[in-house]
Amino acid sequence: MPGHTRLYRRGAVYYHRAAVPTDIAATYGKREETFSLKTRDYAEAVRRVRIAAVEVDRKFDEHRLRLARQHGPVLSELTPLQLSTIKATYLHHLLDEDEEIRLDGFEEVEEQDGERALVSEKRFEPRPTFEEHEELIEDLDAINRYNLARGKQDPFFRAEAEDVLTWDGIGIRLAANSPSWPRLIRALQEAHREATDAIKRRNQGDTVPTPPNPSEGASASPGGRLLSEAANAWADEKSRSAWSPKVRDDYLGWMQMFIEVAGDRPITDYQKKDARAFKEVLLKLPANSQKKAETRGLPIAQAAEKAAQLGLEPMSISTLNKALNRVGAFWNWAEGHFDEVQANLFKGLSVRNNVAARDQRAPFSQEELAKLYASPLFTGCRSERFASERGSVIPHNSERFWLPLMGLLTGARMNELCQLRVDDVKEQNGIPFLFITNEGDEQRVKTTNGKRRVPLHKHLLDLGFLDMVHARKAEGSARVFPALKLSKQGYYSETFSKFFSRYLENIGIKSDKTSFHSLRHNFEDACRAAKISGEVMDALQGHAEGGHQRPQAAP
Repeated sequence: MPGHTRLYRRGAVYYHRAAVPTDIAATYGKREETFSLKTRDYAEAVRRVRIAAVEVDRKFDEHRLRLARQHGPVLSELTPLQLSTIKATYLHHLLDEDEEIRLDGFEEVEEQDGERALVSEKRFEPRPTFEEHEELIEDLDAINRYNLARGKQDPFFRAEAEDVLTWDGIGIRLAANSPSWPRLIRALQEAHREATDAIKRRNQGDTVPTPPNPSEGASASPGGRLLSEAANAWADEKSRSAWSPKVRDDYLGWMQMFIEVAGDRPITDYQKKDARAFKEVLLKLPANSQKKAETRGLPIAQAAEKAAQLGLEPMSISTLNKALNRVGAFWNWAEGHFDEVQANLFKGLSVRNNVAARDQRAPFSQEELAKLYASPLFTGCRSERFASERGSVIPHNSERFWLPLMGLLTGARMNELCQLRVDDVKEQNGIPFLFITNEGDEQRVKTTNGKRRVPLHKHLLDLGFLDMVHARKAEGSARVFPALKLSKQGYYSETFSKFFSRYLENIGIKSDKTSFHSLRHNFEDACRAAKISGEVMDALQGHAEGGHQRPQAAP
């Protein structure tokens, strides 16, 4: 088997090693891209180094592109032609995005036993209903019309303008004090209005084609792009609007697994048999295979075979279907962006799951809840660091004390609570409540109904939650839990999530089905026991309307 110029062995393990090209060496930050290929097998190392070489070359090219943009000429003004091209490009982007939403389809709901329920096929990626999509378009249009009429330029379109200037085919550096900024922002507002009118016509059933992208040049044999390159282009596009860094990493992680199984080839080479082979590997592969001693460090296919031989439990059906759905989403995108890509590569491969979504993650039992809230964190611990050991310290000012209580008594998601600002704790008509929102910088909600008001339970008030919030405000803190830092994936919950998982294990109530999210199920159970209507439960928890099927209360 022929070798590779970047392959070398250190001890028994093979490595990728490449010198940084001289044209970017001064700014790249290191002299070499050297890293382990995590295999001792020569044939496997050759296969992996080829994939790694493509990825590293892409990093070199991206660095060159960033340098070109950083050191390219700074324009003092945009020409009328540049403005019109940017406006047309943005219009194309909005209508193309709307077209993809329609191609993907909307969720469908109907009345079943007095409740709205999904009738469309369940998916891992939540989709809006047609009514939700229509309402969102109307709301955004009303705001944009208001601003256009008054000559107001909101921060959203300023951010959009800065982003559009970096798009492929545009790549313009505009001076910060350029008089073209107001004209550019208004051009994008106008494009948004034109797109909204077209989308409203589409909502009425009219045929409105998406105009061509004026900044998109002809590309040479696009179908010949390697799968890894196309996957990164897909992720870059999705990350402009919909994906957080965490979601991007998740999708690309599954794509990398597919590439490891099927190889990194020109995108037009893949066939249905490649998708079937990937599924066959996943059917045998354990969850977190790289963390298990028996399969750590093995290539995915070998890890799956060894796991099957040892009788290790494979990943759950829900995780398997998630993987197939993630990779299938890429191929659905690829069909619309490349010629001669085989259609429906992953269609029909999902595995039927007879376990209800609720049963895949269980609530805590009453005994477990009693043990949790009688544990040292709430009754007296050695210190915040040694929270599971008995002592005299109750950390009333720590997120470790408050978040488990708030999870149970509000039903909110972990990150929704972790990201709270002091200004999100409000009061109306004498009722204090949490404003769960995505309006602040780096705040996010999971669904279209995620933005909501959640009343604060009396028990939280009695424990002094509002006093703690007022103290934060007096200290000048903008956030309720300032010790929680934003992770590189874009979430505030990462550190606390790891702590809480360890804490449950230390006090003896951790299982495969219990986590912080279990408190959300306990909240639902309490609501059902109190005979609170499904609509109110959905509103409190931020469920997409009709998007959550709950078990019926016992008679």
